[in-house]
This record gives sequence, C-alpha cells and structure tokens, in this order.
Amino acid sequence: MQIIGLILIIIVIGLYFFWLYFTKTQKGAMAVEKKGIQTFNILVKGVYSPNIIRTRVNQPVKINFRREESTDCSRYVNFPDFKIRRELPENKTVAIEFTPERKGEFVFTCDMSMYQGKLIVE
Repeated sequence: MQIIGLILIIIVIGLYFFWLYFTKTQKGAMAVEKKGIQTFNILVKGVYSPNIIRTRVNQPVKINFRREESTDCSRYVNFPDFKIRRELPENKTVAIEFTPERKGEFVFTCDMSMYQGKLIVE
C-alpha cells in the first residue's frame, strides 16, 4: 500500500514538472493585425488563455478579455506598468487598448496575482 502511494506521489510530481516546463517554454500568441492595431483575445477561465502575448513596440494594442467564470479573483485585470486596471464582468468581453512605448516583458494579473500573464514587447 505504501509503494502505491509513493508511486502516485512520484507521478504527480512528474506531471507538475512537465506542466512547468510546458508553460515556461510557450512562445506566446501573436497578434491578429487589423488596421494597424495588434488584437488579441484572452479567455479568463481558471487562467488567462493565452497567458503570453507578443507585441511590437510603438504600435497600438487591443486585448479583448472574456471572463467565463464567477470567481472574484478574476474580476479585475491589472497592467501595473501601464497603470491600467479594468473590471471584467462575467460573460462579457472587455477591450483594453494602449500603445506600449518601450520594449520589455510586462506582467498582467488579477487583483490577488493568482492569475498571471505576460506581455512581451519586441
């Protein structure tokens, strides 16, 4: 019985490390460009999906967040480096538009930082 428990623990740990490797090696979603605006669609349901997006510097960005859950944690999204905080009503799409003026990696999170994403500006 103890051996079965040990095997299950090893499997769970292995799956966790596989998940970490997979999420850290994501290249990130590329924008759909319309009329010079880089547009992304992000689903909020347990996580931000996709959670990594790539944009170009000095080009307008439009990120459409659709929240399909009622968890209070995901009620707001924050882009602290851009001083943006928006409410995400349940089952509605909210567009956030801005123009990144410098290259770098910038996080976006919920109010409690349990949901996290990354904006990579190149």
